[in-house]
Amino acid sequence: MFANHAHRTAVVVTAVLLLQIPSHRAWPQQPGKKRQILSLLAAHRFQQAEAAATEYLATAPHDCSGNVLLGLALRGQGKLQPAFTAFDVAAKECPSSLAALEGASEMAYQLNLPQAKDLLTRVIAARPADETGYAMLASIDARKGDCEGAVANYSRAKTLVWGNPSALRLFAQCLINLSRAAEAIPVVSQLIALQDTTANRIALARTQETAKDRKSAMATLQPLLTGDSADPAAVLLAARLAEAENETAQAVEWFRKAIQMNPHDATAYLAFAELCFNHGAFQVGIDFMTLGLQQLPSNARLHLARGVLEEQMSNMDAALADFQEAHRLDPQLSFAQDAIGMLFSQKHDNAAALELFEKQSHIHPEDALMQYLYAEALSQADGAGQDVTEKAIAIAYKAVKLEPSYQPARDLLCVLLLRHNDLAAVIEQAKEALRRDPNDEVALYQQFRAESKLHHAEEASALLKQLQLAKAHNQEPTTKFLLEEARTP
Repeated sequence: MFANHAHRTAVVVTAVLLLQIPSHRAWPQQPGKKRQILSLLAAHRFQQAEAAATEYLATAPHDCSGNVLLGLALRGQGKLQPAFTAFDVAAKECPSSLAALEGASEMAYQLNLPQAKDLLTRVIAARPADETGYAMLASIDARKGDCEGAVANYSRAKTLVWGNPSALRLFAQCLINLSRAAEAIPVVSQLIALQDTTANRIALARTQETAKDRKSAMATLQPLLTGDSADPAAVLLAARLAEAENETAQAVEWFRKAIQMNPHDATAYLAFAELCFNHGAFQVGIDFMTLGLQQLPSNARLHLARGVLEEQMSNMDAALADFQEAHRLDPQLSFAQDAIGMLFSQKHDNAAALELFEKQSHIHPEDALMQYLYAEALSQADGAGQDVTEKAIAIAYKAVKLEPSYQPARDLLCVLLLRHNDLAAVIEQAKEALRRDPNDEVALYQQFRAESKLHHAEEASALLKQLQLAKAHNQEPTTKFLLEEARTP
């Protein structure tokens, strides 16, 4: 990201620093030869410089300055890996050589090598005011997901970062990830000052939305809402902002416009369905989901959303048909934490759910989803005793046998087995779930509880740490209703 800046200055800086390089051999045995190589580098005659440096190093392979010269010649030709090797040899022979460290760190950074961070840290220790080093360190931290480190390092390189669009994007994203959206606003504003594009305006508006400054977000979007510059993503965001400000009529207008502008964008239909759900306009939402499915018949999330709205209208057969189709199209699509809560969250009618799913499980004995929903309904049955739990376990086993990769069914099986106190089976099923998804929080927690009950302190401690990491990884919050889950990619 910052290699161009470093490249513009490196030849001049290194030419001066070369005179400061100590050597294990007498410096330099052929001063005229080195000056010739420097002249070739200054003239950008890199191929000739490489040949001259190679010839020189044949007689003095460990000479620090000679290896730096070779590294510069190779870098000038885009031969990054050989250039890193040359600089690295120089840095190991002469650990205090800033020229060698700078060259090695720059190449390691461009090649995304693990040595880059250590080399850059050594450069900064030798030259604490080096903004390029801090900016590169920040980029490395951002790549690794260390937003705390990235923000700290970007803040030390503001003069350089403020002129670099790629760095500004990463800086802003890390601030948002750290729940510091208000601090990200001036960063994205600077990005617009450099590049006033549609994407950057939408990014600023989303940042302002996250910071709860909706009026400013709407003002940012204004140039993108009308005329030839109108953008469907901007219009959709404006609709969300209007709804958040309780301006529902305006929100509906924006949602309709966004759908008209891009009828193949599932996000717009799903967002509109959520608005209809929140305002009880279930039939309107169903109609729009049907319209969306005419455009996108294979979109599982649209079927999922329509199923929720159908359920609110008590159209249970239609709702189940949509849930089944969503599952067929995307078996990994989550059905939220509680399938019964999905279908009966308003009615709290567990008895009706149990009767419905029992009937459907017999009609569709080879359907893993139906078996899972029946097992879930049994697990939620009022006054469920040991015999009901055993029946639910058997049906959950059937679901995972029919579809081994269906994670919600395996998670439910772990929960039921723990309730039955079959701890060895819990651990077995949890391990299988975690083999498929190492960040499965349900499986991790059930195995943790089973190991704890067995007094396996070491295993339980390791699982607790893994659970904490999984929670950090799974940043998207678990949602209560399918519509919210369907809307979130």
